[in-house]
Amino acid sequence: MRPVARNLVIVGIVAIAVVGGFAGGWLSRGSGSSTTGAGPVTLSVIAAGSLAPPRLLPSFVSAFANETPGVSAPLAAQLYEGSTAGAAALAGGGQPYDIFVAADFRVIPQHLEAPASTEATWEVVFASDPLVLAYEPGISALSGINSTNWYTKITAAGVTLGWPNATADPLGVDTLVALELEDTIEGQGGALYDHFFTGGEGEFATPTANTKQVSEDVAATALSTGEVDVFPIYQSYAVADHLAYVALNSSVNLGGTNRSDVAEYGSASTKTGTPGDLKTVVGAPILFALTVPASAPDPTLGVAFAAFLLGNASASVWATDGFSPLVPAFTDQPAHLPAALSGSAPNGTRPLPSYLSALLA
Repeated sequence: MRPVARNLVIVGIVAIAVVGGFAGGWLSRGSGSSTTGAGPVTLSVIAAGSLAPPRLLPSFVSAFANETPGVSAPLAAQLYEGSTAGAAALAGGGQPYDIFVAADFRVIPQHLEAPASTEATWEVVFASDPLVLAYEPGISALSGINSTNWYTKITAAGVTLGWPNATADPLGVDTLVALELEDTIEGQGGALYDHFFTGGEGEFATPTANTKQVSEDVAATALSTGEVDVFPIYQSYAVADHLAYVALNSSVNLGGTNRSDVAEYGSASTKTGTPGDLKTVVGAPILFALTVPASAPDPTLGVAFAAFLLGNASASVWATDGFSPLVPAFTDQPAHLPAALSGSAPNGTRPLPSYLSALLA
């Protein structure tokens, strides 16, 4: 199906309406930055590549900056890349950012919290985002593709699958896991997975000639130019870029968040890393999370923007864009969560359920 284009005007109005309360609160407290009173304070953001322009997060960033006196947020101060790569950049002590938004709720605890790092002490898990299969509708081999036959259509001769590097990007892991889960459902015996990757299910994946490694932030361009023909991608990405896509079975799309979903997704796995340093990653729900890094240039500003992103009205905009906001949101470290965020998300926040926190080890 081809989703209806998002109404950017409505999004802007809702976002601006929400900003006022948080912006006013931030200004009344003071930013905590040494630059306050000496010129504009820059909000710097690092986030998952799937949130890059023209998608939702930059709209929120712009609305917050435009309606908050003394704050600027140029695109040059925003970095969008694979969440794992983004966490590595923060942990490596490179350019600091005021807020980090990851497309996998495991990234922040595993890469930025102790014992791996002291760059973060908490995260808020605020939305799920199911995987869909985006495709180029002009490809004859894909004619008639739908939610029940897609796994046969994409193995036709000449069809190329786009896939981001699983070691740098959680979407790469999600793609591998989804193919494994679909293999199980359809009784394919690994044939679907093996068409696109060598190494075997559960092992380190090497693309075959039917697969091309493409960064997730340029998936839409790769499809429109014919570089690839199909691309498993987050639903929100497909909605924002007006891509043709088919929905996947709930047992495959990694969009569920209950205990049985987590158990089913966890039956599939892959290995990421480099030769001699491989790590097994099991399937898990696609859950977006955020934190304010310890090295943030202006942590108070980062928390204010986080509160904006988690606000009740903002949640409706996330939903319009294809996400499923968690109500209430989860946090992995309630004792460390800034007080300003404890009541920000719809109906506040609650501790991460044990069946999800078990995946953070």
